[in-house]
Amino acid sequence: MLFRSPEERSLSGIQVLSVIPQEALREVERLSQWESYRPGAWLFERGQETNHVFFVIKGVIRVLNYSATGRVVRFASVGPGGVFGELAAIDSLPRSATVVADQPCFVAKLAAKDFHSLILQSPAFALAIVKRLAQVVRACDEQIMDLAELNASQRVCLQLLRLAEPDPIVSTSWVIYPLPTQATLAGDAGTTRETVARVPGRLQAQGIVQRKGRSLYIRDRNRLESLAVRDHSEP
Repeated sequence: MLFRSPEERSLSGIQVLSVIPQEALREVERLSQWESYRPGAWLFERGQETNHVFFVIKGVIRVLNYSATGRVVRFASVGPGGVFGELAAIDSLPRSATVVADQPCFVAKLAAKDFHSLILQSPAFALAIVKRLAQVVRACDEQIMDLAELNASQRVCLQLLRLAEPDPIVSTSWVIYPLPTQATLAGDAGTTRETVARVPGRLQAQGIVQRKGRSLYIRDRNRLESLAVRDHSEP
C-alpha cells in the first residue's frame, strides 16, 4: 500500500461531496473501498463492465481514449478532490474510457448502488453531479472545436498556454512545471508525439519559450497566443 494511515481515509476534500451533511459523508466513507495505485497502473479500461465511482484522495489519474489504430486521441486528468467513473454508475453501460494512474494515487471506490442511494437521498449531491457532467460536456465541446478549427501545431501552442502559470520569479514570464511528457501533450492536443517534439523546438529557436530541465518558460506569451490562432500550412 502506498498510503496506509487511517486518517488519510477521509472524503472531506472531495468537491462533489462537500454539499452533503457530515453524517452522510461518514457513511460514504464507511461504504467505500480504499485503494492505492502506482504510476502506470490501470484502474479500469474502456469496455470493462464495472461501475464503481472513484474519488481521488491523492495523486493524479489520466483518462485515455484510443483511436482504431491504437493512438491516444484524448487525455483528461483528475487530481485530488476529483471524481470519475460516474457515467458507468449512472447508465450501467461499459466503461467509456481507460483510466491509468499518472502518479502514486490513493482513491476511494463507491459501488453504483450506494452512489444511486446518495443521489436519491441528497438533492444537493445530485445537483453537484449534474454540474460536474455539464463541465465534462463543455470540455468535450471545446476539444471538438479545437480539433475542427485548429491544426496540430496550433493545438500544441494552445495546450502550452493552458498549462502555463505566472512565473513567481519573473513577472513578465510564464512557466510550465513539471512539463508533461510528449505522450501526454500529444494526447491533450490530439496529435502525434512527433509534432509535440517539433513544435517546442521551433518555439525555442524563435525565442518564444525556453526549456530548463523539467520547466518550460514562456518568454513571449503574446507571440505564442498569435501562433495558436494563426493559419499554418504544416499539419
